[in-house]
Amino acid sequence: MKSFAKMFTTALCALLLFSCATAPKTEGKEKTDDGLMTAEEISYINDTSARHLLQNDVEKDNEILRKVSVSAKLGADGYDVLEKFMLESLGTGVGIAAPQVGINRRVIMVQRFDKEEKPFEFFYNIEIKKTYGEKVVGWEGCLSIPAGFGQVERWQDIDIEYDAEVDGKLVRKSENIKGFTAVIFQHETDHLNGILFIDKKTDDPLMTAEEYREMRMKEKAEKEAKEQNKE
Repeated sequence: MKSFAKMFTTALCALLLFSCATAPKTEGKEKTDDGLMTAEEISYINDTSARHLLQNDVEKDNEILRKVSVSAKLGADGYDVLEKFMLESLGTGVGIAAPQVGINRRVIMVQRFDKEEKPFEFFYNIEIKKTYGEKVVGWEGCLSIPAGFGQVERWQDIDIEYDAEVDGKLVRKSENIKGFTAVIFQHETDHLNGILFIDKKTDDPLMTAEEYREMRMKEKAEKEAKEQNKE
């Protein structure tokens, strides 16, 4: 930073310093393709006063959310902190992607409803390799879209491929994923490509969080009433 001070005016340096403190640099030219985080990214993810859950209705946040993320290296410097912050930011959600916390790296976390304990798992450099059957319409929300919930068509049966460490070596693993978990994988993988669910939703307007909760509570009550009637 001292070298920059010699090249620019005091006012411009102040502007640059402010930018570094409030958001990570995300231009492709500043990132390497080896998956290693840049110094700026590591500085940002370690700065608890600057990092935050990005929202699409904030211009600077939306610019980051709309970028295509670059590769990530499992186990490299900074990724342990990134994973921790992603988990902390999740709240009651079922998935989150690194761009949502300000880092344009190809890392997602998904709750595995297809496993007995329904664990949260991280996936690096994930790809959806193949889809099967037909798409099904379902409701989706997003931690980064405060406007509400919408209906999206998603495949219910997909093949995925991702980086994993096996016996100390980095390998590519493959899995077949079905049902709601497959929907989560598609939603989070879209984030890595700068795509939000509102880009894929049906023509129906978004439903506010309050309206969505009321709808779900009504559906639950109706389901319980039907079950009682059967008895």
